[in-house]
Amino acid sequence: PVYMAEEGSIDPDMDSLMRWASLFLTLPAVCYSALPFFQGAWSGIRHRALGMDVPVALGIIAAFAGSMVATFRGPDGGAVYFDSVTMFIFLLLCSRYLELAARRKAASSLQRLSHALPSSALRMPGYPGSREVETVAADMLSAGDVLLVKPGEAIPADGILIDGSTSIDLSLLTGESRPQGKAAGDVLPGGAVNVSQPMLLRVTRPVADSTLSALVRLVERAGQAKPQIACWADKVAAWFVASLLLFALAVFAYWQVADPQRAWPIAIAVLVVSCPCALSLATPTALAAATDFLVRQGVLIVQSHVLETLHRATHIVFDKTGTLTVGKPAVQHVAMFATRQEARLWRAVAALEASSAHPLGVALASAAALHGVTPGDAHADDLHHSAGQGLEGTVDGVRYRLGSAAFVAELCGSPCPGFDSGHDEYTSVYLGTNGAWLARFDLADAVREDARATIAYFRSIGKTIILLSGDDHAITRRVAGSLGIYAAHGACLPEQKLAFVQHLQRGGAVVAMVGDGINDAAVLRAADVSFAMGTGAALAQTHADAVLLSGRLASMREAASTASRTMAVIRQNLGWATLYNVVAIPAAALGLLNPWLSGVGMSVSSAVVVVNALRLRRESRISTSVEDAKPPLMSFPRRRESRATECLR
Repeated sequence: PVYMAEEGSIDPDMDSLMRWASLFLTLPAVCYSALPFFQGAWSGIRHRALGMDVPVALGIIAAFAGSMVATFRGPDGGAVYFDSVTMFIFLLLCSRYLELAARRKAASSLQRLSHALPSSALRMPGYPGSREVETVAADMLSAGDVLLVKPGEAIPADGILIDGSTSIDLSLLTGESRPQGKAAGDVLPGGAVNVSQPMLLRVTRPVADSTLSALVRLVERAGQAKPQIACWADKVAAWFVASLLLFALAVFAYWQVADPQRAWPIAIAVLVVSCPCALSLATPTALAAATDFLVRQGVLIVQSHVLETLHRATHIVFDKTGTLTVGKPAVQHVAMFATRQEARLWRAVAALEASSAHPLGVALASAAALHGVTPGDAHADDLHHSAGQGLEGTVDGVRYRLGSAAFVAELCGSPCPGFDSGHDEYTSVYLGTNGAWLARFDLADAVREDARATIAYFRSIGKTIILLSGDDHAITRRVAGSLGIYAAHGACLPEQKLAFVQHLQRGGAVVAMVGDGINDAAVLRAADVSFAMGTGAALAQTHADAVLLSGRLASMREAASTASRTMAVIRQNLGWATLYNVVAIPAAALGLLNPWLSGVGMSVSSAVVVVNALRLRRESRISTSVEDAKPPLMSFPRRRESRATECLR
């Protein structure tokens, strides 16, 4: 009624009644709805950190207290701002609701990940004698238990398919939308969904140690730190709040002299119109939205600095086997150097590679199985692994070495007798014993389908691409040439890879490393930002800053594109927040904005930042021309090669 009535049409008693009614109607908003702002402000003051809630709480208290004093004094006591107080609280809570909705959307993929494992499982305690099932809690499962997994159910724990064939949905774990066929003997991860047929699964790891549980732990670790740019924004916001409070006090003092009637509302408007929350929201909302998008694309961000550092990276260093290549080589040719029985040699190979997770080791074990020899048929004693070189152990009382020519030559006591494969596309693994070379196994590995497009994309955005591999020089250079990589170095031991990356960093480079093997763990940790292939070794994944769950290099390209978009959105948000405050605060100080209009501006500013960040949840559009780019075979300039060789030394 006060707004609708014409000037002078409301008598003093009715005006006083309306003021008291407004006071009592505003009390619930101030004493209940505004509690989160008061609690946040008090917490910040107790911890000596001036956060965004401090000016908000002061603005609410100042407007309500001033209005209450004016109400007690009567119609001549000055203006009241109960309507501004309630409107400001409402608009700010709407802004907070938008922020909360954005965070919930951003966390949806991670929430689905943490709730993917079922709480119970169907166990067969009497298998194979009996196929009766019992329902048990998933937490009670242990290695060796046999489970029945029906179609449509999630696999409770990591295990091996022992009976039946089916298709499984790995979309939650890897981002791969197409179901994958599985047969007896295949390893299945916990959290995957059985799509087509009932199957029997033998548990290899309990729920707490399953693939999905490990990913959830990585996600939890990722949320424990803030990236550098977010910490910077928080510090700026804290200084901003402190400066704002001093400025509001100065404005009040000025208007108290110039026009005492306007001093209080203008000081309130200055407190209310400022938007430190836009500064503090600019970075975390963008990072949360980008992280959610990448999880859905099969990229798990483990460390908080990944997107920021990847955007700044100057060099992208790739491992070869299992990263640029499929990582599943097969034995193409076998050359026997000795007259010993072939079955004995395959028996030694199977025993030495029984527990190996290296792609070459798995290929050799598979080849031995094709010759009728399984790891269970023989056992290697005193087994020793030399990173980047090979294996040594005793099988049936005979000492063997299996690995590179130089490594085996130390045991044989003589250099390789010149039995060269003659084909650069092969990786040769040698077997020898005391005083005798026994065999050479030639293996081949294919380049990933998306490797060429990924390399072309990084070259198109100005990144320097380097290939470091423990494989032979000739093979490494051939793979690099086919992908358009100028700098390629083979025969690199783990310590040499580490030294190479550290040398680049000392020269001012920001290095992103992509690898998959156990021997990559050290260099993955040393790089400024690192990515481990989801199909690689668990040790490499725990040392990496991000994991490509999909096992596709295209996910790396998507991560780089998302990093660029995220940094652009953060810059836009910070720019908007700065521009808004530069314009709005002086306007309020000059008396051009009243308190309720200041509340509208502050809430809209926060909403703009949140809505802009949510755009990152949409899929980016990478130029299709990159997909079709087929770089020619590259020559290797002598100057670059000699400098790299010197670095490796």
